[in-house]
Amino acid sequence: MTEKFEGNMESRKEMKTAKKGGLLSGSLPRRDFGKLLGSHMLLLSTLPLAACGGGGGDSDPPKVYPVATPIDNTAAQPATIGSYQRKTGYFTWSVTASGASREVEIYIPKGARQREYWIGITLPDGVQSNKFLGDAGWFDIADQNLACLLIMKPGSGGTWGDVTAELAYVSAAMATLVSSGTHYSAMTYHYVVGYGAGAAPLQLYAANTPLSMISQVYLEASTNATYNALLTAAGNTQVGATLQPNHMDFVGYVDINGNPVTQQRTFAAQYYRDVPIPTWFVGNTAPSLLSYWAGVNDCSVVSIADTNFGQIFWQEKEISNAIATAGSDVKSQVATDASIGRFDNPAVTKNIYGFLTQYSGYDNNSVYGHFITKRLDYKKAIAAGNMVYKDHMWSGSTTQQTYIVYVPDSVKKNYSASKPAPVVFCTHGAGQTAFVFMEATDVKELANKYGFIAVTYDTTTTAYLTDLVALVKQDCLSLGVAADASRLYVYGQSAGGGATTGFARDETLVGTFAAFGITSGTFSTAPAGSSTKLLPFYAIYGEYDYWPMKFGPLAAGDFRGSQGGQYALSANAQDYWLNRLIGKTLTQELALPTYALRDGISASLVPQNTSINLILKPTATANRYRTYTWTRNGLPLFVWGQCYGRGHNLITGDIQKLWEEWFSKWQRGSQANTLLYWADGVGTGSSAVLSQV
Repeated sequence: MTEKFEGNMESRKEMKTAKKGGLLSGSLPRRDFGKLLGSHMLLLSTLPLAACGGGGGDSDPPKVYPVATPIDNTAAQPATIGSYQRKTGYFTWSVTASGASREVEIYIPKGARQREYWIGITLPDGVQSNKFLGDAGWFDIADQNLACLLIMKPGSGGTWGDVTAELAYVSAAMATLVSSGTHYSAMTYHYVVGYGAGAAPLQLYAANTPLSMISQVYLEASTNATYNALLTAAGNTQVGATLQPNHMDFVGYVDINGNPVTQQRTFAAQYYRDVPIPTWFVGNTAPSLLSYWAGVNDCSVVSIADTNFGQIFWQEKEISNAIATAGSDVKSQVATDASIGRFDNPAVTKNIYGFLTQYSGYDNNSVYGHFITKRLDYKKAIAAGNMVYKDHMWSGSTTQQTYIVYVPDSVKKNYSASKPAPVVFCTHGAGQTAFVFMEATDVKELANKYGFIAVTYDTTTTAYLTDLVALVKQDCLSLGVAADASRLYVYGQSAGGGATTGFARDETLVGTFAAFGITSGTFSTAPAGSSTKLLPFYAIYGEYDYWPMKFGPLAAGDFRGSQGGQYALSANAQDYWLNRLIGKTLTQELALPTYALRDGISASLVPQNTSINLILKPTATANRYRTYTWTRNGLPLFVWGQCYGRGHNLITGDIQKLWEEWFSKWQRGSQANTLLYWADGVGTGSSAVLSQV
């Protein structure tokens, strides 16, 4: 993914031989890390700095640097360009911090997407921003990778001031990175890079907003006792004890009658220090900083030498209590390399970008649902024939839309043009894009794990999905694997969940897909002429969701969800699917239940301050899900799943459940209006026939 450093290879060689296996041959408990760190950092800090890179000879022509212009003076491109940033270029803007106006700069390359992951950069003291960014190669990195940059600069004197005041500036600047900003769009999940004195406020920002961070790099980061105390205080802040969109203590929320909510926190409290952020320290770094972030990331005290990043202390997942890396093989890390000198060396910048983009993630307002995941190398995937990434202007719209078809290696290994593979069409939430939903979720990893083709797309309309199915079939063949027309599935999150309900009412799509699944979603009244055919529908909602996950109507003291008056939509959805699939109203079902209940949480556990080990290491019988299943003629048709601790956004476990318990078991039959249910998975054992009419 990254290129090797070029420079002083002797110092690089010296680092590799300096205790390759770390300080000890064995491992120590997480909290013993700091006892050893001082001696290890002394070793690293005494290594010679590489006299890296820089400009060319005297005969080189003078370098031309772009000049930033006021972003307010730039007209936006029309919305018809679809999911691309509507303003591109190098701009100045201002934010207000502590009552004063401060300048920021923005670089948005041509072709950059909306809701892209941005890189927040705090510049070092005393540099000219455009010259530094140009010499360091940041403009080139942005252009080559369509990465957007938010540049934060020292004050009027050219130096960074008091860290508390500068934190206000950094916070104000980073707050512009929202999905529907004044001039640009960003994912609310970030990469950050801090240089020199600018590292301090940015690092403190990350420590105070860990649920908004993906990964971070700091160069020549220094500290003192006062700053260490600020980091410690940030780490000791309880997640959920401060106001959030979904307050996990339910403090300040009212029920449907305006009375205080009586529910309690389900899982044990988490703190900011429990949320991992992969971190790389470049140059001389204070041992206390490395110790702090090593603790946050649950790192081993044994390091591994790495060509690109110096020494890496990998997360020890066996002892880690980090929810963000549970449920997958993703490991966080803290790396350190004292052998790098010049800030403006392009080779260093390439490795910074390479470190950051090992990871991606999904913004989540519940720490119990927060996760980081691996970032996909799109260029490599396209070059290897694993991906098609296309813009498409469909007949029902004047707006350009993008869709992505991903055929992982596991699918290529087990399927071919003559042996078709299953396909999951993944429908994103409001304001999201094909890129966001492929990149931010674990859809891509699970596609490889379970062996299905994953498709994400920019819009949630029924007409678009109808057109898209035929296009995807062609694209799958172009990648060497046919799409199995009997094993097409559609999955939706949030607004995509509402759209999936719409797909399930469309006669054409009901006859196209074998099963439907959602992880949260709105609900609207079925229009006249909607399909009433039977089909498999699986819904999962989160405990801190926009809409209540409870089965049945809310009672006094119940959390009504975080979207005001939309609390009734969950019960409406239950009533609709029970009517359509089971032939009963919600009222009838509550009076005389017919569901089968699998209770992984409250059958043996009291749902109040439950150990987070239930999230970290679930078992078949003890897990965070409560699942209601209704059958018709012995076949499961409707499932209502409740995911405890989860916020509105999906988690890795949700898609795993949808595949393992739902999509992997359903197939369209060879006869019209029939579906096949395979209890042990499609093609294994025998199947039962469901007549849809």
